[in-house]
Amino acid sequence: MDVQLRDEEIATFFSQLEKNLGVSLDISKKYLLEARLKPVSEAANYASVGDFIRYLNRSRQTSWHEKAFAALTTNETTFFRDPAFFLTLQESVLPTLIRHRSDLKRLRIWSAAASSGQEAFSLAMMIRLYFPEISNWDIDILGSDVSLPVLAKARKGIFNESEVKRSLPTHYLDKFFKKIDGNHYQISDAIRSMVRFERWNLISDSFPNGHYDLILLRNVLIYFSAENKSVVLEKLNKLLADECGALFLGGAESMNGNLKYDVNLNYKWTFYIKKGISLYDR
Repeated sequence: MDVQLRDEEIATFFSQLEKNLGVSLDISKKYLLEARLKPVSEAANYASVGDFIRYLNRSRQTSWHEKAFAALTTNETTFFRDPAFFLTLQESVLPTLIRHRSDLKRLRIWSAAASSGQEAFSLAMMIRLYFPEISNWDIDILGSDVSLPVLAKARKGIFNESEVKRSLPTHYLDKFFKKIDGNHYQISDAIRSMVRFERWNLISDSFPNGHYDLILLRNVLIYFSAENKSVVLEKLNKLLADECGALFLGGAESMNGNLKYDVNLNYKWTFYIKKGISLYDR
């Protein structure tokens, strides 16, 4: 990194990051800048990451700001990450939603930090495998992220051998993937057609229209300030379906005292519902 980049300049850049994406980093995280921003700074034709950050600090918002901010988000994800979470969906939440949506025959699901799509695809595969009775339903799974490169990867549905062998059960690999070369697999058209991917900024963008039966926002709020957590949770509360809508956060995340949600502790993974809703066993 450019040794002349001062802590004050880094703090200014981190302040812009939090204002735009909600991600809160302090000066102890400055080590991230070189590795995460070097490819972006080179694409923008800057000689160093330091010069690139100075440009971002003195300029109005540009597409380079968006690319730089997105590069500092964490995109760690795997298929069926946290088995207890997926068991809770399979054994409790999805059966309850299906019972209460049998008249509409529709499910709306939002994976709100989808990264390269493994969470959304895992859910789609689970629905196809374990709930064939709703194969003719209108199932809308939205996967969103702020990073355009990871969304492009998600839309292709192509994953390397390490990604599919890391946590994907063999029966899912055999049923829903095809090998397209020596090191890559592509998820089936049937599963890809169940999921749409869009760019969404949880802080600055208006949320999707309508209500969602299931919202997944795992391992995101842990990077947000208390103020931004509250903003996002308030927006999600308005979006969550009144009847049996469920919100899932990461294992280390909580409501931080938000009074508009009830917590359900009865299953393998904690989830949240709107205050006063009692369709799930408590």
